[in-house]
Amino acid sequence: MDDLAVPDDPGQEQLEDIQSRFFTYISNNSEAIDKSLTLFFDQVESTIKSSLPHIPVPDYTHFLDEIACHIFRTSSHRDEPAYNELLGSVLKEKKPGAGGRGALDLVSGIHRITRGNYANATELLRKYQYYDPRIGFALAWCYLKMDETLPAAHPDLPEYSTDAGRSKLVESKVRTNGFPDTRPSEMVLHAREQLMELARKQPALVDHQVLNVDEEATLDAIFWRIYAQAREWFPYERWFVDIGLAKAEHDDDGEKFDLLLKEGTEQFPDDISFLRIAFSDALLKESFESAAKILQTMVRVMPDGVEPVYYGLKLALVTRNKQIFYRFRKLAIIRGFPAYLLLLLEYAFLVLQRNDSAAREKRDFFAMQYPGLTYIVRLLAYLEEDAFSGDPAREKRSREALIPIIDSFAMNVLKIRED
Repeated sequence: MDDLAVPDDPGQEQLEDIQSRFFTYISNNSEAIDKSLTLFFDQVESTIKSSLPHIPVPDYTHFLDEIACHIFRTSSHRDEPAYNELLGSVLKEKKPGAGGRGALDLVSGIHRITRGNYANATELLRKYQYYDPRIGFALAWCYLKMDETLPAAHPDLPEYSTDAGRSKLVESKVRTNGFPDTRPSEMVLHAREQLMELARKQPALVDHQVLNVDEEATLDAIFWRIYAQAREWFPYERWFVDIGLAKAEHDDDGEKFDLLLKEGTEQFPDDISFLRIAFSDALLKESFESAAKILQTMVRVMPDGVEPVYYGLKLALVTRNKQIFYRFRKLAIIRGFPAYLLLLLEYAFLVLQRNDSAAREKRDFFAMQYPGLTYIVRLLAYLEEDAFSGDPAREKRSREALIPIIDSFAMNVLKIRED
């Protein structure tokens, strides 16, 4: 499944130009290419070897995926399962090392879904069902769509290819007395099991750069429909909320993110992971009253933990509230915060309070006491030049840079992991 992942740098400008020219040729010569797929890929291979002999393997395999998927999209045979198999075998043969055909199978599987050929889509997507939640959700979607039309529409599934299998399929929808069965059918059970296993394995979202806009839209629409179904079936499985939040954040969909975060914090009020996210979100939106309420919940959930204490100090830094700062500083001493971290937080608070002389004095003392941390002292000294420059724009930039630096350092020292 490595072929579904794409390197951060997809290639040089020359590679993109070659790809563009091949795309144009494929669009204009689809039928001829279909008749000689192997010869065409030989030509692709020859062109790359002569033009870019030192191309990195990941870039080359992604390039081949793009070519194969464009061939598939333009082919008049794309609805034929045998064609996908042929194209996939040629692609796999041309890929270096252990490169596979996952990207082509994904594009082909999405195409099958849009055509209503859910049985064939399951065969293509099943191999990658736990690689990416969106693929896993798409497989569950196929099962549910097949359930709507069973038993006659999908006898081609392997498990229902025999008379006994088809009989089992019919029985899954109708009781022996002829009345509809209210129990989940075989296909619905497949969908439930698929989602349960995803929740157990908890795969992360994957970007599939080979997908076009329409394919992305199809996969995303299915994701949210299955998300709603998963929440109905498994209301106490928090991973579904986690992955929904990750998707909303990835899509920069603030409205949906807020809705899911509210859902998560209401249903899992004592879950520290959701409280972390909610606290960070409140700070980002400068909703300090909400942040303070969330902090109170954190203290209740983790009465002896260092994490709520640090978040209290962070809230004090952001709001520049002296009362909050010294209240949580006292708790930090009780919880055993390292002295150098407390000193650093005090320094940051003085900078944000615009106390020039006291901040410089604190930094000099820090440098003298902890020579092993000179790297951060140099960085702080650099920021000071802007923080106390008298230029409002420079001062604002410095303060905005200071908190993330201190925050990253403190989180690492205290071993606080944000999900």
